[in-house]
Amino acid sequence: MNLKECEQMKHKHIILLVFASIFLILFSGGIVSVILPLYLNALGISLVSMGLIFSLAPIVGIFVKSVVAVHSDVVGRKGYFSLAFLLRTVSYGFYSICRVPIGFAILKTLDSLSQYTRNAVELPLLVDISPKETLGRVLGVYWAILSVASAIGLFISGVILHLIGYFWLFLLCSLISFTGLVLFRIARIPTFKAKNVHFHLKKLFNFKELSWNLKVVFIIRFVMSFGFSLAELFAFPLFLQQDFNADSAFIGMAIGLSSLMEGIPALLWRKMTETHSPVKLYFLGAGLTGLATMLMSVTPDLISTISLYILSGLFWGFAGPANMKVLAESAKSSDKARDITLSGLGNGIGIMTGSIMSGVIAHVAGFRPLFIITGTLYSTCALIFLLGIRGYK
Repeated sequence: MNLKECEQMKHKHIILLVFASIFLILFSGGIVSVILPLYLNALGISLVSMGLIFSLAPIVGIFVKSVVAVHSDVVGRKGYFSLAFLLRTVSYGFYSICRVPIGFAILKTLDSLSQYTRNAVELPLLVDISPKETLGRVLGVYWAILSVASAIGLFISGVILHLIGYFWLFLLCSLISFTGLVLFRIARIPTFKAKNVHFHLKKLFNFKELSWNLKVVFIIRFVMSFGFSLAELFAFPLFLQQDFNADSAFIGMAIGLSSLMEGIPALLWRKMTETHSPVKLYFLGAGLTGLATMLMSVTPDLISTISLYILSGLFWGFAGPANMKVLAESAKSSDKARDITLSGLGNGIGIMTGSIMSGVIAHVAGFRPLFIITGTLYSTCALIFLLGIRGYK
């Protein structure tokens, strides 16, 4: 085996371990994302209070994610990636014993800080450790893992809840997250530091330095996240439970299937974004996702509702990888994490505002109007992406 082959094997080993750690943290997150709203509801916490619990985290997360992104371009990603696993391990552990809204607000903020920290460095980390000639395939597999790992967690969440109850479920998820940290440390990733790049607070929110495409992505991620928070973040499981009397096992399986479908296009068509325009793929995927979501507002029964939700997951499987490719190719090499994170700040703002509005609208008018609004927003984003993104045919 020559030197080049040894280097390829080393890169492959590192990437596989990083993928395994990402899989575990997303798997545990998928379980908790379904069970937490049901747990809060079982404790008698109101919809408005839930909206506030889910909205507080982005307020802190928006600033923290920006600082982490800029600082990681200077000092490397490894330490921050490890911190994300630790924060999630702690928050999941304490979910098991918490009973009051203020406690859940604090723990959800801690949990979300884990997610914001990981999101700030995860994609740039994969770009750092991947050979340039295989980056497209690595990102394709990464997207599939994002969907499949969460899907499996979502799918079995209700079953696990029935078997071991809330207390042990949260402790199990805490242990899974810690295992992901162990795997990541075993990978022994070399430290990638940008040369001649220094940490400056003024770079955190300097939108003028973003490329045109990333500015468009900022707007789209705000609108998409606002819509997602309205109808899906915590409202959808409660909608299935309260309007159709679905139990937690069925809810988890249904949401898990939808998430699994998001990974199918990337798994079956690995060169999807290399052989076709990511702009057209996003327009197709996001537009059809919006249509399916709007139709969920008039479904007469549980089966038709779930069918549309699963279809929306499949449609989004075309839009997600396309968005990821535009992000990766539009960020400057010296400020990858900063550019990707700054363009994604709209995501945090959208979640914050959408979560509050979701609880209020659901309390006043019920759940179904949420799907009309969200579907319209998804379709609007498809059109903005098609008309606004430059440099792609």
